[in-house]
Amino acid sequence: METLKPIPPKSASTDVNPLFTYIDSKDYDSIINQNNVPRIFNRGGIFICLAGEGYVTINEHKYPLSARTMCVAFPGTIIQEFKRGEGFESYTLRIDTDFLRDLNFPSAPSVHMMMRENPCMVLSEEQLESILQVCRMMHDRDKRTDHPYYEQINAQMLTLLCYELAGVYARDIPVMSEPRSRQDVIFRKFLSLLATDITISREVQYYADKLCITPKYLTIVTRQMSNRSAATWITHSVILNAKALLATTQLTVQQVSNKLNFPNPSFFGQYFLRHTGMTPKEFRRSKKQ
Repeated sequence: METLKPIPPKSASTDVNPLFTYIDSKDYDSIINQNNVPRIFNRGGIFICLAGEGYVTINEHKYPLSARTMCVAFPGTIIQEFKRGEGFESYTLRIDTDFLRDLNFPSAPSVHMMMRENPCMVLSEEQLESILQVCRMMHDRDKRTDHPYYEQINAQMLTLLCYELAGVYARDIPVMSEPRSRQDVIFRKFLSLLATDITISREVQYYADKLCITPKYLTIVTRQMSNRSAATWITHSVILNAKALLATTQLTVQQVSNKLNFPNPSFFGQYFLRHTGMTPKEFRRSKKQ
C-alpha cells in the first residue's frame, strides 16, 4: 500500500480554502494538549494512525490507537489526552464536518449519530486505502488555486471524502428506508448549536429560538431521535466541558465557572453537585488521586 505523502500545512495568511487543512504531526502537542489543557474543537477533522501505538481520550473515553485506527472529531469534541509511542505515524486533516451532518442519503441521521457516539474505528486495509486515495486527490486539486472552479471542486472532493467516512459506519447499522425528516434536520442542527453555543446558554428556550421552534417541540424531537430530552442533552454537554476543565487544567473553580458562563462559582458548584454527586473540588481531587 502506498503511504500518503503529506504536503506542508498552509499558513493562516495563505489558507484560501477553509474546507480542509492538513495538520503536520509535529504540531500535535501544541494543538491538542499544550500544558495538559484539553482541546475543545471548534471545527471537525479526521485522524488516522498509520503505524505504531498510542492512545487518545475523547469526551472522557480512552481509546487505544494502532495501525489503521481512525478517529473522527466534530465541533465540540474534547480531546483530553493524546500519547504516542516510538515509531508512531499518523495523518490528520481538519475538515468542515457540516458536510458529514448534511449528507443526503436515507440512513444519514443514524450514521451521523453513530459517528458522534463512536469516534474511533479500526479500518480495513481497503477502507484505509480508499480514504487515503481521496485525501491524495484533495491535496492535488487543492494546489490549483488559479482554477476558475477551485472552491467548487474542493467542495465536491470534501463531499466525496465524507461519503467514504460515512460508508465505514453505514456498514454497521441498518439502512433506514424513510427519507430524511424535518425532525432529523432539527435534531442535527440542535447538536451543532450545542457544540458552539453551550457556553452562551443552558436554556432550552435559547436553542428553540435559534431553531425557530417552541421548547416543547424541541424536546419532543430530541426524545424521538435519541430518547433524551433537550434539557438532558444540554446538561450532558455542560458537565462534559466542566469535567474536562477541572480534570486537566489548572484553572480555578471560579475560572471554570466563568468560562462556562455561570453567574457565580456558588451556582456552578450547586449545578455540578446536582448532576454528578460531587462538588467541583471533590471531582478534581478524585481525578488527581
